[in-house]
Amino acid sequence: MSIRRTLAALVATAALVFVGAGPALAGGSPHFIKNATKASLSGTSLVVQFKEAGLASGAVETIQATAHLDATYSCVNGGGNIPSDPKKTTISQDVSESGVFTAGKNGNVVGTLTLMVPAPADVLDCPNGQTATLISGTWSNASVTDFTSGAFFAISGSWSF
Repeated sequence: MSIRRTLAALVATAALVFVGAGPALAGGSPHFIKNATKASLSGTSLVVQFKEAGLASGAVETIQATAHLDATYSCVNGGGNIPSDPKKTTISQDVSESGVFTAGKNGNVVGTLTLMVPAPADVLDCPNGQTATLISGTWSNASVTDFTSGAFFAISGSWSF
């Protein structure tokens, strides 16, 4: 008798777990579409476009784009020239931007996130008569992550400005 009760309890628990998992499985297997997920430069910003499929219709997803930025800033004088003894600095850091997106009836999310270079004045303090200026930079190691579904996609390439 005890074995039957134990077996019945296990079957009931398994049924509840299976039924409870139904909504989570309803969307399929969330993933980013390779040929629709890319990055490109717009000025000094990195624009990350993406498409994620395999979601439940109406699913609300928190998606983040991240890339590594190496950028050089220098003080520039009033004549637009870099002084012979320039004050400059290089930063090397990851930059991220996130947003909340809702899947359409087809279970897809299509969106864009833009990564921006820190403003020169936020990075470099120049002497009077000189202005902090972004000189050059490179974005690399770009990726897009859906924190809700767990999907991840690395975007190959580097983008210099």
